[in-house]
Amino acid sequence: MIREWKILERKPLEDHKIFKIHTKVAQSPRTGVPMEVKAISLRDWVIALPLTSEGEVVMVRQYRHGIESVCLELPGGLVDPGDGSARDTAKRELREETGYEAPDFIPLGSCFPSPAVLENRCFFFLAADARSTGEMQPDQGEDLEVVLFPLEEIPSMIETGAISNGMVQLAFYKFFEHLGRAQWSDTLTKMWRP
Repeated sequence: MIREWKILERKPLEDHKIFKIHTKVAQSPRTGVPMEVKAISLRDWVIALPLTSEGEVVMVRQYRHGIESVCLELPGGLVDPGDGSARDTAKRELREETGYEAPDFIPLGSCFPSPAVLENRCFFFLAADARSTGEMQPDQGEDLEVVLFPLEEIPSMIETGAISNGMVQLAFYKFFEHLGRAQWSDTLTKMWRP
């Protein structure tokens, strides 16, 4: 049976504002040998999946420094300390990044994006009946383009790599699971296979 490792020591290493790197000395329960490991602490994330009453998904294109390329994504971001909840963050991020709002934010679940090195959780919300209510309010470091796609095109966009962000792909998976496998299995099978 796999057991948890005992943390013998924690040391801050680097503080980069939105994330911190720290070192841990952890003892293996199997061998008893202590090892130095590194972990990244950052605030939780949220991803909103805005769906209009016309069945279109509101998405954004933005440049991502990690891959040095433009990505097609769902609106989302870090939970700010002033946000009351992950749901409040989803509402704020949707409004800021797209100029859209929604009357209902339905939780679709959460996950740990990369538990090998990250400590945070990502929360997913369906923003049902999303509609444009104003101007975008992007952060100083964001350059965004709002684009809408029919929901039925999403599976093929994931398959072809047009949607390549893993957390965005997972948000759509959780959405389709939310709708129910029975309802979507035949439709998705037809869409994904020629």
